[in-house]
Amino acid sequence: MASTMVQLHEKSKGYDWDFTFAPHPPKYETKYKLPKKGKDPFRVLIRDYMKMEAEKDDRTHGFIDGAIRTREFTEIQPRFMEAMKLLLPLLTNAEFQAVAACGMIISTVDSQEMRQGYTAQMLDEVRHTQLEMALRNYYVKHWEDPYGWDRSQPGVYKHPAGLVSIGEFQHFNTGDPLDCIIDLNVVIETAFTNIFFVATPQAAVLNGDNALASTLLSIQSDEARHMANGYGSLMALLADEDNVPHVNQALERHFWHAHKSVDTAVGWGAEYGCKNRPWTYKSQWEEWVVDDFVGNYLDRLSEFGVRPPTRLAAAAEDVNWQHHTLGQVLSAVWPLNFWRSDAMTAPDFEWFENNYPGWSGLYQGYWEGYQALADPAGGHIILQELPGLPPTCQVCQLPCTMPRLDINTARILEHEGRKLAVCSEGCEWVFNTWPDAYKHRRSVWEKYHGWDLADMILDIGLVRKDGRTLIGQPLLNMERMWTIDDIRTLGYEIKDPLHG
Repeated sequence: MASTMVQLHEKSKGYDWDFTFAPHPPKYETKYKLPKKGKDPFRVLIRDYMKMEAEKDDRTHGFIDGAIRTREFTEIQPRFMEAMKLLLPLLTNAEFQAVAACGMIISTVDSQEMRQGYTAQMLDEVRHTQLEMALRNYYVKHWEDPYGWDRSQPGVYKHPAGLVSIGEFQHFNTGDPLDCIIDLNVVIETAFTNIFFVATPQAAVLNGDNALASTLLSIQSDEARHMANGYGSLMALLADEDNVPHVNQALERHFWHAHKSVDTAVGWGAEYGCKNRPWTYKSQWEEWVVDDFVGNYLDRLSEFGVRPPTRLAAAAEDVNWQHHTLGQVLSAVWPLNFWRSDAMTAPDFEWFENNYPGWSGLYQGYWEGYQALADPAGGHIILQELPGLPPTCQVCQLPCTMPRLDINTARILEHEGRKLAVCSEGCEWVFNTWPDAYKHRRSVWEKYHGWDLADMILDIGLVRKDGRTLIGQPLLNMERMWTIDDIRTLGYEIKDPLHG
């Protein structure tokens, strides 16, 4: 009788058979040649998995219960909490998309061992969604300003920044199922999740949010197994040299759009959502993405023909500036936000200039002007000072002002009689190579072209219980908050920059 986990796992793999009485094609087709035998490096057995995950859930939910009893929520920095009203819903969308991804992968691969690994991952993704919703329930009930949490998840589908998450994480379950493995398990979970799930908890603790730190670290303990799923799948693919060109193309594509969306959003949250910053986003990116993922993970696969992304240097340049530019854009459209914004002030100016030399000359004047227009008594918003709304990238959904307004790399494409914008050479290559995946996307500005800003706010549902006061505000502390009447008085009309 099998007595060790290894023996049990080996024995369980014997409970599989080939279909001989009828054809049994995979539900989803793939261009890859996938061997029947694969590897689940963690050797997951459902019995042991359920026990392990139950213990982790008990610890995480118990911590949140303790945080309520000790009133830890009174110590959270408001700037951090307001930024989480955007970042956590973006993350929860990623978990939902990953559930669908695992189902698609299980329906495609013909390896019982790989199916077992992705079955456990699907359960993980459901668990992560539940943990994140429990955390948000804690915030709704105990945070000083719960408004916005109730609009955050539907807001992801209507807000310009929310569509960055939709545009990014639908790659988990759209297209070739094995390309999806490379995106989800190899690129996102191996290269990018460590910054959010390992490094960001440090920022959370420094800003008084131990509950978020505990939850994210519990989630990351599962991500390590998902990385192993990706590695096992990748090694199975590399066993056939015909798969290598497909692997390299998928890595190139998914690394670029993941860099644009994840680096920009998480970089914004890590620096513009914190008063106390333990590190710069650029330093974490160099550690986890450049050194760990490219220099360690991919480099070891070079003997099999795997190449590092050719746009790595371009991504490294972007990381210097693009999240700062997103900070400008998100603050400029503050009436459309389901969180309160916060103006950067003198201590922030000093920190940014020390860590990103040249920042003051590029961004400080904007923030000083932004704060000067924060009072509704002035009857003016920073959006009115701009020449127009920025076009939205058809691929990554970021504003086409990246990495900085003065050095942006945007370009306009003509496709099937329609004008489309892309933010960079990389996104242009992605669009031209896979146009059917992106050509039908519509920007928020296109949908609301010709609308009064006040009517757009009401349509999305961005007012508080009184039906007048906006959820979004330009500062954390306002003597008088902006109302829908203040916005209507402005007479600001939404104009799609690509219209006509």
